[in-house]
Formats: sequence, structure tokens, C-alpha cells
Amino acid sequence: MSFRSLAPLVLLALVACAGPRTSSASRSALPEVERLYRFEVSFVLPEHTRHPDDVTIEARFTAPSGKEVSVGGFAVAGGGFRVRFTPRETGEYRYVVRADGGSGPREVSAGGFRVRPGQGRGFVHRSSASSHQLAWEDGKVFLPLGENRFNVYDPSWNYNQLPAPEYVAYMASNGMNTLRIFIFTDCEREEPKPGPQPGCLETQAGRFDPEVAAQYDAILEAAERHGIYVILTLFAVGFTPGETWKSWEDNPHSTARGGAASTPQEFFERPELAERKLRYVLDRYGYSPNLLAIDLLNEPEWDGKNGEETWMAWAEELAARWHAADPYGHLVTVGSVGLHWNEDGDERPWYASRQNDLLQWHLYGKEYYEVHALAAEFSRKVAESWGYDKPILCGEFGYGGDDPKTFDHTHVGIWSATFSGAGVLAHSAPPFTPDSDVLMTPERGRHFRVLSDFLSRLSLAPALSPQPAPPAMPEGTRAWVLGRSGHWALWVMGAKKGYGSPVEGATVRMAVPSGKYRVTWWNDVTGEQLHSEELTAQQEGLLLRLPSFVRHVAGVLEALP
Repeated sequence: MSFRSLAPLVLLALVACAGPRTSSASRSALPEVERLYRFEVSFVLPEHTRHPDDVTIEARFTAPSGKEVSVGGFAVAGGGFRVRFTPRETGEYRYVVRADGGSGPREVSAGGFRVRPGQGRGFVHRSSASSHQLAWEDGKVFLPLGENRFNVYDPSWNYNQLPAPEYVAYMASNGMNTLRIFIFTDCEREEPKPGPQPGCLETQAGRFDPEVAAQYDAILEAAERHGIYVILTLFAVGFTPGETWKSWEDNPHSTARGGAASTPQEFFERPELAERKLRYVLDRYGYSPNLLAIDLLNEPEWDGKNGEETWMAWAEELAARWHAADPYGHLVTVGSVGLHWNEDGDERPWYASRQNDLLQWHLYGKEYYEVHALAAEFSRKVAESWGYDKPILCGEFGYGGDDPKTFDHTHVGIWSATFSGAGVLAHSAPPFTPDSDVLMTPERGRHFRVLSDFLSRLSLAPALSPQPAPPAMPEGTRAWVLGRSGHWALWVMGAKKGYGSPVEGATVRMAVPSGKYRVTWWNDVTGEQLHSEELTAQQEGLLLRLPSFVRHVAGVLEALP
């Protein structure tokens, strides 16, 4: 709702207020907020002649440095409007709010606030130090690890039927840092009983449900409290004609529901139809550093068989519009299935596009139920994507038949993806579909906790990059290595033959310069430290002798002064 035309209107009340972490300044009446935390301006416009979702708002903020930043606003439940802004400098800010309720442009508010230093890390962007990594504004590396819990706002789909904010806290307790969510485009649910689809934000073209919007508010606020970073999938589920679960007929942009497009193809040919939702999401949620990325579209190949030639130009245009309007630099991505499943061409032009910030694909299929095949395919797909010089994310993977005693499919997936150089999100849901759906029980979640703790031990700057697999024994043993000169992380997986039995006498040969080193090994399932020793490398490199392990084991090799 931030199209930048402005107009006069009658103002009944205007209240400038700060969001979380805000207090009154003792030296003046100006409110105060921490750097990188939300500041809000709320107001009502009783005589606007436009629908609240059609009222256009522009708020211009002037930083202490003189830099100007413009953001939009949005209507709230119960009447009234709101502007959200996140300051990135300390000192005194000034702002002016203008709005158009249908009568012509007019300034409706002006004020100021102070920004004090805070502890926030800022927004996550592509790293300036490594093209394949993400980093906070303070330069620290961000490695995505978490869940595709696509309708987390529906407790009936969550483990233990936890409400969404509690589920976010549960994710954090399991060591996760990333959550991918669908903003549903199919707005009618047929099962278990007919009714509105939870998560449908845009109920009619250009009309937004304030109660649903408030659910996303609550999720983001919980994410900010618990250190979870959210990917919002803008158009998810709703481009398949004649189908209930992904119904085009229940899409607010279809003519069947009063929209302007008779087919999904016509919708993708007209990117302006998507802009209102794009701008609403930016205006309402773009303030948050915990909004990791906007995912424009979910699995178009499997939702109406919409081919790459159909959606790529649409994605280019919408990404360009987002980038032009977003003052915070959020990442933009598309959750397509990947190069292994295409309908009309393939995604390589999108992978290469400068509008695509985060290269994403998904991984499902019977051929990857077996864990060695899964690990090999993760390595292959990351290598296939590596040459585009972008951070890589597996936005979904899973297997509903995962062994509940070991959750080895989940375990091997998150470790092999991470050590191949990608961020990774495991899909979780009640066991509806054997190919993908399994709940994130505490027993499954512990595998994320151990990986997260292991990664926290690593020195991630300068960047650790995937290395060629070093020779390993016994035959069939494979080692993954993330490293740089003087610092390497290893993950070793036992051979398929005899997998699950104890492995004794395994070795990995590392080609490292002569010198002294320390190697430490951990049980990658329990997190227990198994062994640590100092070794001396000769010209032929270093032969690492692994402690006894079952299935897999993790280690860190460090050069000593």
C-alpha cells in the first residue's frame, strides 16, 4: 500500500509509537528505540473514501547522517494505519508521513525519535567476503539450518500442536535458525472440512485479511525473540486448475474468484497483478531483520506444471520491483524444484540472474530414500549450482519413512548438504505423504542441535569452502571437507556395505603442508567428544586415524603455530 502518490485527508488522531525495545528519553519528549529495532507510527483516517487497502502511505525518514529512507504503511484490524521502520544509525531521526485517502496528497504527521546503540546484528545479506555465503551486517557468517514448516500458523500441523510462536521457540531450542513459510494462494480449504484456508493473506485481489496478517506478525516477533530467520513464500499453492489442494479456482487472481486472470499463464504474463501483495508484505514485514528472504513462488513445476519459460520473466520483474522498493536489501529467491525436474526449459537463466540473490532448489524422490544416494545427490546438486557464485539453499527435503529410532535420513541430509556448501531446510509435517512428511519430534530435532553446536566450534572467517573428497578407508567410506588453509571440518560416512555396524580402523588422508596439527573427533549424533590428538604432517600429508564410530563421525583439523 505504498504506491508513492500522496493526498490530503482529515486526520482524527495521530500517535507516534515505538515498537519492541523502546523507551521514553529522559532528556526530552522524543521517544527512543535501539538501533536495528522497530519504530512505529500509528494513525487513523476517518474520512478516507478509498478502501483501507487502497489508501497509499509514504513515510520518509531522515537519518542523523542526512540519508533519507522511504517506506510504506498498511491498514490494521479495527481501523487505522501503521508505518514500521528499522533505523540503522544512532542519533536523532526525523520523519514525515503522507497519505492519500482519495482526496489528494497531504502531509499528515511529522516528528522525530532518538536511536541508541543496540546489540542487533542487522539484516542478512550476501557476504562481501565470499560469494557463496550469507552474513549479517556485522560480517559474521550465517549458515541456514532449519525447517520448511510451511503452514506453521496452523497448530494442527505442528509437532505437539504447538501454536506458531511456541513452535518458533521450539525450533530455536533444537539449534535451528531458519524457517520457511507459505503465504497460501489457494484460499479455500476442502479438508478436513470446507472453510477458509489458514495462511491466505490476500483473500481477494488487493484485499488483505488483517487477522491473518497479524498471525505473520506474531511469527516474526517470535522469530526476533528467538533468533530464527524467516523466509516468506509469497505465492505458494494455488496454480493447478481443477485440483482441490492447489486449486487455481480458489486463487484470488483467477476469474473464478473475481480476479483478472483466466489462467495461471495469464497471471504470470501480468506481473502487475502480483505487485499489491508484494508491496503489502514489504510494507508490513520488511522492517524486520529476521525476515531473511522473500521467496516469490513455490514449486511451479509441481503446481499446475507451470514451466520455466512461464514463470522466470515474471520472477525477474517482481524481484526487480522488490529490490527497487526495499530499503533494507532483503534477499529474493524462488523455490523451484530444480534442474532434475523441468517442464519447459530449465532454471539456469534464473540461477544466473542478478535479481536472484539466493539460489534455491528442493530434493525429494524414492531414489534418495537410501542415505548414501541422498548424500551423493546433495553433493552433486550443490556442485551443479556452485558455478553461479551465489549462496545455495535446499529449501525442502524429507522422507516420511525416516527411521524414528535414528532419523538417519534427516541426519545424513543436513550434514551432507552443509558439508557440500549449502544451507538446508528439512520438511516437517504430519505423515500424510510418504515421500516427504514426518513430524519434527524432539528425537528428530536433536540432530539439528548437534550439527548447530558443531558448526559453532568452527572458525568461519575467512570462508570455509567445500574441498575435493580425500582418500578414505575402508573401501566405500567417504569424507566431506569444508576448509581453508590451516582449518578444516570433516564429516565421514561409513560404507554402504555393513552400514550401521561399528567401524574400526578407518582412515582419511589429508593433503596438507608439513607441520603440526590438532585433530578432534566428535560423535555427530550425540555431540560427545571422542578423541583429540596432535600430529605431525610430513611431505606426503597427514593420515588421520578415526576413532570407532557407527554410521558417521565429525572432526576438526587445525594447524598449530
